[in-house]
Amino acid sequence: MNRPGRPLFFMTIVVFMLCSGVSIAAPVNSSDTVPELNNLTNYPRIERFDQGSVQVDFPNLDSWPEFRYLKAWLPVEVTLNGEDKPHVGSAYVQAATDINFEQRTVAITDLKVLKTRFSDEDESETRTNLISRAFQGRESIVPLDVLLRLLPEDFELPVQSADIPMLNFEPPGIIVSEKPLKLLSVDKEPVRAPIEGTDLEYVVNTNWNVFYYRPDEQWYVLNEDAWQQNNYLADGGWTTTDKLPADFEKLALSDSWPEVQKAMPARKPESPPSPFTISLEETELILLDGAPRLSAIEETGISYVSNTQSDLFKLGDRWYFLVSGRWFSNTKLSGQWQAVKELPGAFAQIPDGNKKEHVLYSVPGTRQAKLALIEAALPHRNSVAKSSAAKLEVSWIGEPDFTPIENTQLQRGLNTPFQVIKHNNFYYLCYEGAWYFSDSPTGGWKVASKVPDEIYRIPASDPAYNVTFVRLDGEPDEKQDHVNYSYSSGYKGSFSTRVSVVYGTGWHYPSNVYWDSANTPAYWHYGRTYGYNTGYHPVGAFYGHRGGYYGRWGYGRYGGWGGYGPYGWGYPVHSTMTITSPSVNFTQGYGSAWEGPMQTTPGDPTKTGEQSLDEFLPKKKIDGTEKFVKTSEADRTKSTGISASSLYASASLSSNRFSGSEGEVYKREDQEWQEYNDGNWSTMRAIAAEQPVQARPQRKSETGAQQRWLPAHKRTLSRGELDRQEIARLEGMDQYSKYRMQQDAKKQ
Repeated sequence: MNRPGRPLFFMTIVVFMLCSGVSIAAPVNSSDTVPELNNLTNYPRIERFDQGSVQVDFPNLDSWPEFRYLKAWLPVEVTLNGEDKPHVGSAYVQAATDINFEQRTVAITDLKVLKTRFSDEDESETRTNLISRAFQGRESIVPLDVLLRLLPEDFELPVQSADIPMLNFEPPGIIVSEKPLKLLSVDKEPVRAPIEGTDLEYVVNTNWNVFYYRPDEQWYVLNEDAWQQNNYLADGGWTTTDKLPADFEKLALSDSWPEVQKAMPARKPESPPSPFTISLEETELILLDGAPRLSAIEETGISYVSNTQSDLFKLGDRWYFLVSGRWFSNTKLSGQWQAVKELPGAFAQIPDGNKKEHVLYSVPGTRQAKLALIEAALPHRNSVAKSSAAKLEVSWIGEPDFTPIENTQLQRGLNTPFQVIKHNNFYYLCYEGAWYFSDSPTGGWKVASKVPDEIYRIPASDPAYNVTFVRLDGEPDEKQDHVNYSYSSGYKGSFSTRVSVVYGTGWHYPSNVYWDSANTPAYWHYGRTYGYNTGYHPVGAFYGHRGGYYGRWGYGRYGGWGGYGPYGWGYPVHSTMTITSPSVNFTQGYGSAWEGPMQTTPGDPTKTGEQSLDEFLPKKKIDGTEKFVKTSEADRTKSTGISASSLYASASLSSNRFSGSEGEVYKREDQEWQEYNDGNWSTMRAIAAEQPVQARPQRKSETGAQQRWLPAHKRTLSRGELDRQEIARLEGMDQYSKYRMQQDAKKQ
């Protein structure tokens, strides 16, 4: 006879074996797979040849279509042998790009010099050849965060879909508590499964240890390290006990129940555990340390609640709550919350450097929101060998079962954690950002070189919606031994609304619990939008959770920031959360940590004392205009990085030269911008005085009934654009450096 708990444990092993063909495994620490983050190209870089040397500075992006090829101007300085004075100019290049999301870098390769510009100098074949040689065969590795911020102001986002997805913005259940409280989530109605050799049953579809003892019809919950008992699985009435049925001793002998082992023998704690509330639907818990304490945000009229880890604000007589990229509002914290259709403009005035500046990434119209939109549109490209499909094994519990997908002619597989979709007489599998097909739901599978258009009509209300963001990357070549695919952030659960990026579709998808021939449950769930105080983390650009007071299986019992790993919110193994894949769950972040406070009581997170670069960026006023905040002399004398983390990588970008849109070359010297002209550096102020701006009449198509005048194109960039370029470099390096520090910290 099997020892207690073995059938369940055996089911876990079997399922993982079934999935081994598609490389489903436990989450891997990124420090084991990510190379050292020290391979950035240093700028300026100098290439030396027999005829002279070429100094190349950091690029100024002109365009980056489809994030595949870029065009950019780069300042160059050519010093020929035998000449005392260098030649200063710019090179206009085209190059291929490859984004490494794990390292947050971009490899720039296959550089071709399209043209060069040297002010008031004749073309020189020797100089041109040296510049071409300086780029030929070279690869540059630059921070992704810098390039994104250098994109032109009029950069247009790639269209991810023809229509705005029908995401759900209805509020979840929102509970506000001024006392310690935890959230015990049950996925709809509780599903109980017997534990062999005992009279105990456990609830399969919850993130807590919840048991039912049949003889006395009592419920038992493991809360922290204490056992609590009740007649009903409901709020209230729970009492702490040190007397458990003898069958719990059998669980303590099984490795399938590690948390039970730690909590045995049962004992009463010195102080009672925090109370909990039970939710059968997606619910957000806003936990305050007593009555709300408001901290004013200057010049906005907004106050934020300082004694909570949630993003909770008050403006006028209304409360505003941000979670999963969505804003909800209420006149009373205990009242009925509503979705915010138009966020007050005051939120866009939250100053850079404020404790709540991170919410700007979810405020439509801000530069931060645009950055988030660009990040969401970035393509994750992968190339799949056709021969690899032979290894795929898709597991089913029983005979394959399908259900129709609303408003399509498709059917979705039910009793499998894999995303299998039936179209006509063929089956399509979306796995790890690639498509496979077969004439059988169990395979054998082949790499798909065509995907039915019908798949891209799957609505957001269906749990397979995320597969619509996985597409073929280019035209397949039958002669090639691989097929290329790409996907944007929608595949991982972050969706663009064209004005901001939100996490999750907002729809709740019914979970699946299936029973095998041994009457053992196999349970998996689809991604959830709410329940973990999910917020956007700019460093690394991912949605992560601030899961506090959510039970035993969170990333921190009482809070702290965490990124979603590839396995979602991590049900315990003994709840048979055993066959999931990254394709099934809406996940993001690849396990990256959102730095923040780990605290045992709610309240103000510890301040890092780090100075943010956002302090030096343009501030938008209510009327939409911008003003630049000048830095002090002390700030200007600092190293390239302004925050402490930037010092980590400041040596990689010590370049002080910039290119204009026509190849002009600029530098900052003694708090003033200078342009190189006629062999000398001149301040822009002097140039502006000598070259008054001429005007040109508008074209007839532009003027309409009235004749208006616009400034002619100026030879020089505006100071504002140069400031933007400089700040983009600084802020991008700051973000990259923080990311690098996070990754390196994982190795320690």
